Amino acid sequence: MFADFERIAAVLETLPERKLAIAYSGGVDSVTLARSAEIILGKENILLLFADSIFAPAREKAFALEWAEARKLKCIKVPFAPLELPQVAANNLDRCYFCKKALFTLLKQTAAQHGFNTLADGENLDDQLDYRPGSKAADELGVRHIFVEAELNKAMIRDLAHDFALPNSQAPASACLASRVPCNCAIEPEKLLQIDQAENILLDLGFAGSRVRSYGDLAKIEVAVEDMEKFWKLRKVVQEKLLATGFRRIAVDLAGYSRGAVNGISGEDLQ
Repeated sequence: MFADFERIAAVLETLPERKLAIAYSGGVDSVTLARSAEIILGKENILLLFADSIFAPAREKAFALEWAEARKLKCIKVPFAPLELPQVAANNLDRCYFCKKALFTLLKQTAAQHGFNTLADGENLDDQLDYRPGSKAADELGVRHIFVEAELNKAMIRDLAHDFALPNSQAPASACLASRVPCNCAIEPEKLLQIDQAENILLDLGFAGSRVRSYGDLAKIEVAVEDMEKFWKLRKVVQEKLLATGFRRIAVDLAGYSRGAVNGISGEDLQ
């Protein structure tokens, strides 16, 4: 832990004015970055910017704001309406690029208004192995990837979060709700709320890291492979509760949860 923390410190101590604004989601990466920056730079020199958007799961939003308040860190809810952008609402493969380009532009403007000229996100080395067009947008706007610069991967960040005794140190990776909708299928606010409600049902039943992917009126459930046996025992309960959210058909992916499972899948592929 000490060596990893020292590498983060080495990066943060070179920041202009030793001040940092963080694109803050409440996930383990941004929380660990916030805690590290708090220790190294001091509370008064960090600013958390939470994108208050329909893409953010309600449970994660609540945790993000509660944790920041408990730490007495300055956190600003920045209203963001991604579906007002045609390139985002159309939900093509480059949706994430246009969404992040608009979001980071907004966050940089907000940071500057509060006297912070450096914006960072929680991207790490493992993220660079996945298809992440949003990273291109961040790079174009000069958003810093502190963990990448410090050469930390996800496992190192989780270890650091554990040593910090952060409440979400072992929380499963998350992503915006738009990632549950197949590419080239339009994103609708009502559908995102339905997905969020369905995933909260699975979380309440003990299926951490589960996903509900929406294919029209069909919900495809993904749970961790190790939770599959438990899932089958509760499948009737799950079916009843998810049908109550408005889905008409329920399917289960026997392969279990897979990161980015809808990348590259279009509506035509389902017909």
